[in-house]
Amino acid sequence: MSGSSSSRAVAAPKDSPKKSKPEKSKVAAVKSPPVKSVPSKAAAAQPKAKKTEAKVDSKTVSAKAKPVASHKEVAATPPPAANAAPKNAAPKKTTSKKATEKVVSVKVLEDQNPTSQTVPEKIDTVLDKPAVENSSPEKGPTTITAKEMRVQELLSELEGKSETTQRPIIDEIVKLGQPAIKPLARALNSGATFQVRMASATALGEIGNERCVQPLVQALADSSLNVQRAAVNALSLLGEPAVEPLMESLNSPDDSVRRWSSEVLGKLGRKSVASLLIERLANETTEVQKAMIIALGELGSAKATVPLLGFLESENMDLVRHTAEALGRLGDERGIDNLIQCLDSPSVDVRKAAADALVKTGEAAVPALNNALKHSNHTVRRWVAEALGHLKDSRALGPLVAALKDENVRVRRYAALALGEIGDPKAAKHLQSLLHDPIQDVRYSAVKAVAGIGGKASLEPLTTALKDPDWVVRLAAAQGLGSLADKQAVPVLCEALKDSEWSVRYHAALSLGDIGDVAAVIPLIKALNDPRESVRRSVVESLGRLGDKRSVPALERQRKIDEHLVTAVIDSVLPSLRRGRKVEPRPEHRMMPQPIINSATIKPKAAILAARSTAAAAQSAANAVNSNGG
Repeated sequence: MSGSSSSRAVAAPKDSPKKSKPEKSKVAAVKSPPVKSVPSKAAAAQPKAKKTEAKVDSKTVSAKAKPVASHKEVAATPPPAANAAPKNAAPKKTTSKKATEKVVSVKVLEDQNPTSQTVPEKIDTVLDKPAVENSSPEKGPTTITAKEMRVQELLSELEGKSETTQRPIIDEIVKLGQPAIKPLARALNSGATFQVRMASATALGEIGNERCVQPLVQALADSSLNVQRAAVNALSLLGEPAVEPLMESLNSPDDSVRRWSSEVLGKLGRKSVASLLIERLANETTEVQKAMIIALGELGSAKATVPLLGFLESENMDLVRHTAEALGRLGDERGIDNLIQCLDSPSVDVRKAAADALVKTGEAAVPALNNALKHSNHTVRRWVAEALGHLKDSRALGPLVAALKDENVRVRRYAALALGEIGDPKAAKHLQSLLHDPIQDVRYSAVKAVAGIGGKASLEPLTTALKDPDWVVRLAAAQGLGSLADKQAVPVLCEALKDSEWSVRYHAALSLGDIGDVAAVIPLIKALNDPRESVRRSVVESLGRLGDKRSVPALERQRKIDEHLVTAVIDSVLPSLRRGRKVEPRPEHRMMPQPIINSATIKPKAAILAARSTAAAAQSAANAVNSNGG
């Protein structure tokens, strides 16, 4: 066959009924994934078959196709069979494997442009080209790429899986990039299970393309709250491209869409959005108002302060709480008086939110809070005292000292704790008067406050408290004396090793180790006979921290007779003690954690239960440490 006839054969349409089947060039013979065509009813009614064109990587092979096959390649192409089926007959189903088709397609790309792409890039190019073409009378022809087919396969694997087991599949989808957007959008807004829709939303957010915005906005109206939340998180990741569509969605008739849109707009942080939210705030439903109020707080626009103040008077306590929190984020002084009024709310959540907001407002709130310590409602005074403590402003010292004489127990207690947080040594002598208060809670709080202040001024009050009739107060005093690290506290702590309450003895022993005075060695050696195992453990640890060789014989004797948990600690300290070296404390040897009652918000009664119940849990922890070779 001549070269010119070969050229004409390539240029002629494949399905021409008037010409015999020409020999194909290598380019025309090799097909990148086969095109499966389903004829429509209209096409079937035509007397002639619809003209089709062979595609190689979505480029039509025509008279303009380049490069044209060489004469050798044409000669190598076998002639068509004599009984070849007519071209307008139904296409035969291909039996070639996908992998083979991809490799052949890459070969075509190499022939056409051998230097422009690496092999991985060529594979990606093939995967991005149409792999299957479907058609239906309703929707017409649709083209699906290999990557889109892969996404559909992965989405089907998500059915019935938990969020944890979905994660690797989602990661694989995200790696496919933009070609995954279309199938993910279809899955997100289809009848797929909520797990698939939720995973689709997550993947769209992580792909991070602005084409993901619209399907995610539509998903805010999903019937599943989990899917809605996933769409919110995804939109938050998309950033600025999502702002305008979300602003438009505030016009949606669906409450869920407006609510979630408001929340995301707050997270995205464009301050200009605040005006739009303020404009719509008054006429919204309660749930949407909550979301808008939260968003206004996050946006931090001062223009929101006045509109928000009106919501502090709402009968909906949840709405009031969110408003107080938003005002706290804004930190505007104009909200101080209104927030103080919220401190006598019947809702404890509102009171706490208002107090926190006042603290966030900062030092500007101190004068108003000082005045509020004289409020007629003791609940207000109690929350004001706590807020002043968190602010740690010395201007509150005088009003708080006066509040130590308040008729209400809780006001006295929180005033004491606030003075401890401020930490002014001048307050220690005033707190000492509370050590004789008839209420145990008040005495306990005074001890914690004095210990928080520290210094020489705290030594005498804590020494006095170590003789309190209530063991919880004595325990707090033993802890406090250890934190002072003052050797003058050693005698009273050695005496406390004989206390009737084991937890007091326990903390007295630890405090002696904290102070580090070798004068405590002999009293601690005697305490090795304590009937409580946990006390003996703390004694051994403190002897190790003192690093005195005099304790070695006693510990060696104790090692032979004591229980395993104690001997394990002895084994850990003896090598250093024999060389006269101090041992650093090991946290796992502390059967009861040191800060057992360090929180100012824990009530002493709760602390009592905590002190006693911690022993069992700590015992289990110690067992675990020793079983692991600790």
